[in-house]
Amino acid sequence: MKLAMATVAVLALGGCATLPALPSFTPFGPPTPPAICAGGGFSIDIDFPSAGRHDCVVAPDTSVVISVDHEPALVEGINPSPWFAFRVTSDAARSLSVTLDYTDYTHRYRPYISTDGARWTALPDTAVTLNERKTRATLRFNAVPGSTWIAGQPLSSSRDNVDWTRRALAGAGFTEVDYGRSLEDRPLTGFVGGGGIDAIVALTRQHPPETSGQEAYRGFVERLIGRNDAKAVAFRARHRIILAPMPNPDGVDGGHWRLNAGGMDLNRDWGAFTQPETRALSTWISEQAGQRRVVSMMDFHATDRTVIYAPPLDSASPTIAFLPALKSAFDSKLKAPPEWSYSHNAAGGTSKGWALEALKAPGLTVELWDHIAPADARALGTAAADALIDYFAMQ
Repeated sequence: MKLAMATVAVLALGGCATLPALPSFTPFGPPTPPAICAGGGFSIDIDFPSAGRHDCVVAPDTSVVISVDHEPALVEGINPSPWFAFRVTSDAARSLSVTLDYTDYTHRYRPYISTDGARWTALPDTAVTLNERKTRATLRFNAVPGSTWIAGQPLSSSRDNVDWTRRALAGAGFTEVDYGRSLEDRPLTGFVGGGGIDAIVALTRQHPPETSGQEAYRGFVERLIGRNDAKAVAFRARHRIILAPMPNPDGVDGGHWRLNAGGMDLNRDWGAFTQPETRALSTWISEQAGQRRVVSMMDFHATDRTVIYAPPLDSASPTIAFLPALKSAFDSKLKAPPEWSYSHNAAGGTSKGWALEALKAPGLTVELWDHIAPADARALGTAAADALIDYFAMQ
């Protein structure tokens, strides 16, 4: 009994004894991304989808020089689309001077800035200085504490346009399919809906940085699905609609200027079909079209001006007469109608050429100006959809 009471007393004393203080605990923040260069209190990295291919150095005065490099290419020369996208991580608000060094290429894209990777604002022209040859561009901007992104266009990764298309088509009777895999094993996603005896095809982002073309594609899809007058209803009942919103996911996520992961320009591979992306997409389009008449195939891109590349008006296509109607719609509805260029090169390897040769359809390369306002890009896509509906609904 005495032993038991003593034990209780010891336990009671132990329960009231002062314990050693535990070390203070600070929750872990997000990991710091691996830097390609760092200065006093800030670093620069490219550890995110669609980041550019860069190296950089920081001078003693904290100014930065970033090399703008293109992806490995199988052929000599690459279309000059010098893409840049990098992130600054800073411990405090600071003003930075960053020079983009393009070596033998010239500055093309207007810089955009974001503090969350989602909302973007163009840097003012006064914040960008070019050297005489335009091979170096010096950007001056304010970095916030935390992360600041700089990119040649608002970032849009390989999943963004797929996700957007899925949301836009929700409830419209479309089927989502993975019609193949990219060279780096990313899914190649398409959407198909409608039926009837005719078909149309639309795609975008064969070339990674060309996001203004993506905006026109979105205007096209929204109008095609959203217009609900009698002509639009008749059009959708009569036409199979085939959409490929992201045929080059490796190039987009890899920050490429032009090519896929195999070092090929996919819009020069429609014919040779050396790459899995073009093989899979052309096969899927042909399967979905079947014996239907393909009335048009529109491939949305971007360049230094807004221009439509079309086959000659005497081409052997049963729907070639649609092209003057499309031009008339653009001329009457758009405040700045596009230029038109008519040609056909069966051996050129473009989707436009393949459409005419394989589908007997007037394939179009729809090029939007790099710096067109998103609303104006969407207006062009809307006008294209309206022209299709108005011309083909009752044919």
